[in-house]
Amino acid sequence: MNFKTQNWTRNPGLVAIAALLLGAWLAVQASAAESEIKEKPDYKPFDEVTKGYEKIDGFLPLYYEKKTDHLLAVIPQSMIGTDFLIAESITSGGRLTGYQFGHMVVRWEEFNKKMILVEPETRHLRNESTMKDVIERTYTDSVLLSTPIVTKRGNDPVIDLNAIFKQDISGLGPFFGGRMDASISKWSEKKVFPDNIEIAVDAVYNGKGKSGKKATIHYSISRLPKTSYKPREADDRIGYFLQARKDWSTDHNDKTVFKRYINRWHLRKSDPSEEVSDVHPDDQIVFYIEKTVPVKYRRYIREGILLWNKAFEKAGIRNVMAVRQQTDTNEFAQLDPEDVRYNFFRWIVSGSSFAMGPSRANPLTGQILDADIIMDDSMVRVWGDRYDHMIVQGPATDGDPKLQAFLDAHEEWKFADTQTRCMPSIHDYEAENTGWEMKELEHQFPDWVHCSFANEMAHEIALGAAFSAAVAGEEPRDEFIGQWIKLTACHEVGHTLGLRHNFKASSWKSLDEILANDDPNVPTTASVMDYTPAVYNLDRSDRKLYLPQCVGPYDDLAIAYGYSVPLPKQDEKEMLQTIAKSVAEKGLDYATDQDRSFLAPDPLVNVYDHSDDPIAWAKYKMKLVDTLRADLENWAVEDGESYDRLRRTFSMFLYEYSRVIQYATRVVGGQYFHRDHKGDPNGRSPVEIVPVEKQRETLNFLAEHVFSDKAFTFSPQLLNKLAPGRWHHWGSDASDFQQEYPIHDQISAVQFWALFHLTNPITIGRVHDAELKVPADQDALTVPELIAKVTNLVWSELDQQAGDTVYTNRKPRISSVRRSLQRNHLQLLMRIVLSKPGQLFPADAVAVTRLTLAGLGEKLQNCAGNKNLDVASRAHLLDSAAQIKKALDAGYEL
Repeated sequence: MNFKTQNWTRNPGLVAIAALLLGAWLAVQASAAESEIKEKPDYKPFDEVTKGYEKIDGFLPLYYEKKTDHLLAVIPQSMIGTDFLIAESITSGGRLTGYQFGHMVVRWEEFNKKMILVEPETRHLRNESTMKDVIERTYTDSVLLSTPIVTKRGNDPVIDLNAIFKQDISGLGPFFGGRMDASISKWSEKKVFPDNIEIAVDAVYNGKGKSGKKATIHYSISRLPKTSYKPREADDRIGYFLQARKDWSTDHNDKTVFKRYINRWHLRKSDPSEEVSDVHPDDQIVFYIEKTVPVKYRRYIREGILLWNKAFEKAGIRNVMAVRQQTDTNEFAQLDPEDVRYNFFRWIVSGSSFAMGPSRANPLTGQILDADIIMDDSMVRVWGDRYDHMIVQGPATDGDPKLQAFLDAHEEWKFADTQTRCMPSIHDYEAENTGWEMKELEHQFPDWVHCSFANEMAHEIALGAAFSAAVAGEEPRDEFIGQWIKLTACHEVGHTLGLRHNFKASSWKSLDEILANDDPNVPTTASVMDYTPAVYNLDRSDRKLYLPQCVGPYDDLAIAYGYSVPLPKQDEKEMLQTIAKSVAEKGLDYATDQDRSFLAPDPLVNVYDHSDDPIAWAKYKMKLVDTLRADLENWAVEDGESYDRLRRTFSMFLYEYSRVIQYATRVVGGQYFHRDHKGDPNGRSPVEIVPVEKQRETLNFLAEHVFSDKAFTFSPQLLNKLAPGRWHHWGSDASDFQQEYPIHDQISAVQFWALFHLTNPITIGRVHDAELKVPADQDALTVPELIAKVTNLVWSELDQQAGDTVYTNRKPRISSVRRSLQRNHLQLLMRIVLSKPGQLFPADAVAVTRLTLAGLGEKLQNCAGNKNLDVASRAHLLDSAAQIKKALDAGYEL
């Protein structure tokens, strides 16, 4: 039939019949389509997908096709929804080689033909309580990535690992110059074990218009162990890395919702009923010394690791630490350092002087699962640092985040040498091998933990090398280097045990006690977790003990808190409180990274100091420097060598001089901090103002050793032999862009940083507050006294009678060194006056400084009238007076 359209529209019956026929036809088509869909499989057959692939069976079965460098992984159904650990290391790649970069607890979820990698939200406890549903709705998990299921082996999904790991999933690209290029990155390792897999990618990173850089990124995927491990709560009196989690199920009257658990290994006694027992054999911590470690240093590393057994035995567990040596031929030859089942001590050659001892802990419990230590070969090489830059940067050299934040916000407080002021970008030409990666890592990854013990130790070894050359005309003895390696190994192992730095430990003993001890079995510092320097005999005689070679009393305390096992009828909480409340005993003080800064109040919290008295330590180190510098030209450079060696040694001594000055200066305005809790035996007040006599002693010390030009008297013959390094090439260790030695700038920088501490708003505010913290009937350092005292010391020539002496430009009334000091001081005082009262500085401090400057201006005008003055001194006095007048006038502008 041939129906016309209008017939359909005009005949309702035909329309109804047609509709029924059409519906029937559509139903048949839909049924046929559904049947076809049911018959069509969801995925290609497993055997077809994996044809030609090599099977590697284990924890996560892998399938690898060599021709295309393609790697698949089977995710067993038993693993879906189950937490496991994924850890990342950098096996090769410049300065970052050997780093345990990160780790996290994750789980797989299956949805819509995809596998989703989820990081569970671990910061909030999900207890069985009325709050559980609210917590789960509020704090949700993070989706790290999703990847298509390519096939299934039975019910087990199979995923493409190329699509996951041949891309920059961790954001490392900036450190290697660009984005990972999957097309030319290849698998370098594919190992499968019963509880973990170890895979690695030889990654190529390509930048725009640049050649690619290679790095090997290692991934370890492992099962979380099921043990009887019990988390242990942290105590702020003892320093452990920790896992902090909020528990909203706590009572509303509780003083915190946080549960803080320390990071520690799961250690049990073989016999729990014994007060002292061997460690359970399944729990012993074994470190393998990698075959790359130089043979002559292996024994020191071994000894450093095993030192901790003394502390563990005092805590009731024997033989916790064990060491195995890997060689090319023994039973450990094929062990993989990246395998999470093994703890390794590794040796690398990145060109940076550092060592690092990170560990991986379960964020749910704090249980440490794996640890590796890396030590760089450069640490024990006597290479000169760029001391000229370090002197100028002063305390900012030490990686001080508080000081750096202050200087970033107030750039006018930075010290800049003449070269930098004239050519601000000049240091960009000298920026190779400056370790920028560490700073960038810390900035981009705030949880990054970096220990700079060995990095800063390079200077200490250089100082030891200078001492050895001056005394015996030779390189440092192996025993001296060995003591450094042993201490470093012990320090880094301490980190792998969960311990944080303790920068107050070196203030345990007096300098006399430290120098008198030459027994390696007697501790000279309360903890190896401090950064402790070497000590030397000032008469240049030899010592057996240059550095601490055993753990100290604080280490014993910390290990006891973290690892003591309560006896069968002993209450664990009471046991821990008994241990922790002993912190008021001498040698048990604790202060860590957050307590250390050039701007921090406690002058006993430093790195590379070693005495209970910063003034005594500074005087000792200054005397050592002066002793070695007396005949510097005779031993610092040998016949046939370039004089640039002399230049580097001279700068190294000036840097050491500057560093101990900074420690001493912090006594002014200082406050001792203690972590004692209320009720602790012999408990101290949390804050003690440094006695005023000690603060005044410091100001007098600065007058003699920093402000006086006699402290910086060097022979012209010596200064004219400070030749520049002439090797200008990549990474040069003997290159100086500035040929002449800028002696005035270097001295000025040393003086500036001392003045900076005395006049910056943090110190001034602290002294101002201390006026209320010291009882009214006791003497105290006040802001007026501090401002006036420093001004009188810096400008002492104004109060001295000039007499009838006629001064010349070669024999001036005020030396060039003192004029530079006075200009720095004047600039700092004017910053106080020009600041808005009460903004950076207390209003009282601004007013007092204004009064001080007014009086100083009058003195300057009077002294400038002396007709016997030399031109430079007169010009300096008049110019300073003019600046003061301008500053005082400007300061009143609203």
